[in-house]
Amino acid sequence: MNFTQKELDELFTDARNGNSKAFESLSGHVRHISYSYFLSKYRQGRIINKDDVDDLSNNVYLSFAEQYHKIENLEFWLRRVLFLNFINWHKKNTLYRNLELEEARYISHEGITPAETLDAERILSIVDTLSVEKQKIIKMRFWEDLKFSEIAENLNKTEDAVKKMFYRTIEELKSKL
Repeated sequence: MNFTQKELDELFTDARNGNSKAFESLSGHVRHISYSYFLSKYRQGRIINKDDVDDLSNNVYLSFAEQYHKIENLEFWLRRVLFLNFINWHKKNTLYRNLELEEARYISHEGITPAETLDAERILSIVDTLSVEKQKIIKMRFWEDLKFSEIAENLNKTEDAVKKMFYRTIEELKSKL
């Protein structure tokens, strides 16, 4: 599919005048150049997924098919469209990948959302500022899922005293949030 500049100019003129064979040859040439360009980006590691090579090539072809009547200089147009398609794709994918990595920090295997993880981290940092006794009560109640009577037994306190301290601690946590 190598054409001389003169052959390309003739094909381009014929295609713009309605010659479907010329358009077919020219669009095949555009598709081939597009695919080669994006494949080189794939080999350089700038495009990670080979399916993106096909998608980007198809985007350039569709642009050509829509705009070929308006194109003045095919070579200039093709270079510009290839470059802009790649840049736009790269910006979009870089942003998406960065968001993915940032969100992945907070997502656990248990299906907890990033917002829930942030809330839990904030609460834990506040719990760490509580007295040791208050921390024990909170942790035994929530992490160990113990009843108030079991907590009272572990701390050698009455159940009423543990309940009172627990609810006061919860209010303290709420006020610090």
